[in-house]
Amino acid sequence: MPITLILGGARSGKSTFAEKLAGKLSDNVAYIATGQAFDEEMAHRIALHKQSRPAHWSTYEEPLNIAALIQKIINRHDVLLLDCLTLLISNILLKDQNINNLTSEILNEKEKQIINQFEKIISEIKNEKVNLIIVSNEIGLGLVPGDPLSRGYRDIVGRTNQFLAKHADQVITVWAGIPLQIKPDLERIVVND
Repeated sequence: MPITLILGGARSGKSTFAEKLAGKLSDNVAYIATGQAFDEEMAHRIALHKQSRPAHWSTYEEPLNIAALIQKIINRHDVLLLDCLTLLISNILLKDQNINNLTSEILNEKEKQIINQFEKIISEIKNEKVNLIIVSNEIGLGLVPGDPLSRGYRDIVGRTNQFLAKHADQVITVWAGIPLQIKPDLERIVVND
């Protein structure tokens, strides 16, 4: 049950690398897509992603409940490729919410829902032979966002990335198309709180 977390910025090559890694591990890949086509441009992006993947891979489109989907398909595939975590988080944050009314309490509750899903996933695959690859954006390298929703989103993505990195067997970051393995190769640094 190896878990691989692949991080990178927008257009860093992280999805391309994740697909290559999945293909090297097995031909029996489940591609779990979290994107939703709310406009023509996003529909075009999704279509391009579909065209770039091998035709024999299974594609599952699930914008919200990844844990339930993985529970259903875990024994059908050798590799589960989730692309991407950051879209999943935005889908969950905005589901049934007026973005102008997202309080810190609601954001905290949404974060608990997200972490809870991944706790279930990790527990589910712990004793399975399936490989799980999760693609996520590293969005915390820029300026502090100017509004509460964007700050809350950045914080939730960052903390979820940290949670997954802690539980992952390997963490790879992709910069300008170049993958760099940062776990387990780097010596762990322990900081006392």
